[in-house]
Amino acid sequence: MKFSYRFYLACIFIGLTGGGICVAFRYLIFELNKTRLRFLQQDNFSDFERIIHKENIQKITGNSHYWLISDDILAIISKYLILFVVTFAILYMVYRLVKRFPMTSGSGLPQTKALLEGKMLYYKPSLSIVAKFFGGILSIGSGLSFGREGSSVQMGSLIGYMFGKGLKVHPENKGYLIAAGAGAGISAAFTAPLASSILIIESLRNNNTSDISKLTLATLLSGLCAGIVAILFFPTNIYDNIVISEPELNEPRMLLIFLIMAITFAFIGKYFSKLFIWGKQNYGKWKIKISHKLMLTAAGICVISFFYPSLVGGNQSFVIENMDNEKFNLARSLIVLTILVFFTIFSNATGFPGGVFIPMLTMGGLLGKIFCIILSDMGFVSLESTGYFSMIGMSVFFISVVRTPLTGFVLISEMTGNYEVAFPTLVVGILAYIITEIIKVKPLDDILYDYMVENKSK
Repeated sequence: MKFSYRFYLACIFIGLTGGGICVAFRYLIFELNKTRLRFLQQDNFSDFERIIHKENIQKITGNSHYWLISDDILAIISKYLILFVVTFAILYMVYRLVKRFPMTSGSGLPQTKALLEGKMLYYKPSLSIVAKFFGGILSIGSGLSFGREGSSVQMGSLIGYMFGKGLKVHPENKGYLIAAGAGAGISAAFTAPLASSILIIESLRNNNTSDISKLTLATLLSGLCAGIVAILFFPTNIYDNIVISEPELNEPRMLLIFLIMAITFAFIGKYFSKLFIWGKQNYGKWKIKISHKLMLTAAGICVISFFYPSLVGGNQSFVIENMDNEKFNLARSLIVLTILVFFTIFSNATGFPGGVFIPMLTMGGLLGKIFCIILSDMGFVSLESTGYFSMIGMSVFFISVVRTPLTGFVLISEMTGNYEVAFPTLVVGILAYIITEIIKVKPLDDILYDYMVENKSK
């Protein structure tokens, strides 16, 4: 292997620099989400929740009936009118930014793959980083269903690209520095250095990063440095309070349930991918003015915010809230999942900066909950196992769509700090991966890469 101390130092600096930028990106998104939720619930009214949970109002007031007074109605209208105007303004800013910097459009892994293969060139990478940084914040801040990891991986890869050009490293090592930067971005986004290294190895290994030992070293070193930065800013784990209750079933029954779960998730993953790319192909054919398109998008975000404020903006906490077995019956869970699926597909069809991993984790968690509810209705398990199946669902849906089995297994374990479902996740994940092979599911990032290259050549 042709690398020296410069290579080690470059990976460390890339990890610290990329980690710092991507953690700042993550922090600002976190604050924006808090501000949005505070704005939507600032009068402790919780809008729709107060209306549908009339029994709680009855307990507090003693009234058998509750009617909205005119002040309440006026407050709701004013609040959502402000939200609509602000959302539209932000969406328009993102639209102009993407028009000015088209290479910042979309997710991050396809662009990073194109950079590694020499199919995408950046003449001013520092400007692209700035555009991706603010474009990603505004996209997610507007309420669109994006994950922070998409922008993070592209910004990290560009930092690795700049270090490769600026430092006197061996030319053969430049691809590894790009991969190291991408790994740093993923690590900072999820505080998951090991999973970030595995993801890069599973998704981005090519002729320019063919040495597995060098690629592992580069991504682990940079990912570790970025992970340390992330832990300093995000020391608490939001998944710590999830209750995991294993179903009391014998092994043959559990294996049958795992097999059914794997088959179900594999087919849902396949059709989600098909819908996802269908959305991207048809969004541009929607022949209306861009201002009208953005107005409709802003209106849709406001409607979803009215019913489920924590569902918009790629909010990772939504899946945690809904692991509670008291929240949402089967019908409402299916409705929420349907809203999230189509909202995520539409958000990504816009071409605005952002990823899809976090929305997919939320979908997987909801699918796991729905699976548990159905099993409970059939008398197989208790609803106390909601957290158990939701955690498995997060990982298995990720594996079914992205088709990176090691990443799906390690990411959820590392991100949540929960290893109680490690073995069942491994079993269901492997089964789901085999089934996706049989039914010929193509990795979503490969589909997006092909779509990007195809449209670039037109």
